[in-house]
Amino acid sequence: MANSDELDEYDAGLELTLKKEYADVFKIFSYCVVTDEATYLCNELAIDCVPHAAYLLFELDLQDVWVWDRNRPTRIIPRAHVFTTGDVTVEQLKGEEGELERALPTGVLDQLRAHLSADLGEASSEDSDEESDGGPSGEEAGAAGGDDASGAPSDS
Repeated sequence: MANSDELDEYDAGLELTLKKEYADVFKIFSYCVVTDEATYLCNELAIDCVPHAAYLLFELDLQDVWVWDRNRPTRIIPRAHVFTTGDVTVEQLKGEEGELERALPTGVLDQLRAHLSADLGEASSEDSDEESDGGPSGEEAGAAGGDDASGAPSDS
């Protein structure tokens, strides 16, 4: 049990050191970017977003970066390029009002809405075709169900 307690104390010490460093460096960065995988502080940020059928792919380009990771030998790196399908939160810590808008992708919501309405339009036209034909046979329905289940990428 003593080894377990020592390890817990060591982890707590690393976490405390990381929190102190974060508090010290926070004021020198312009953006805080939080993803499912990590938290980043950076001074330059560019985000691109590509809507796919089942998810959005975010591509983040960060420069002058501090990474929240207690196991890194150095947390400050010149550049990071991150891809994620999870949520992305961006906070502007300092700078002018228009800077954040320039860093974010333009027209993403419009692209997503158009993509989703195209998918819904195809689905409703397929439904009307099935209704007029009496629906797919059992074999066709099973094959379509298998394709949908295996063709969808996971969110993790």
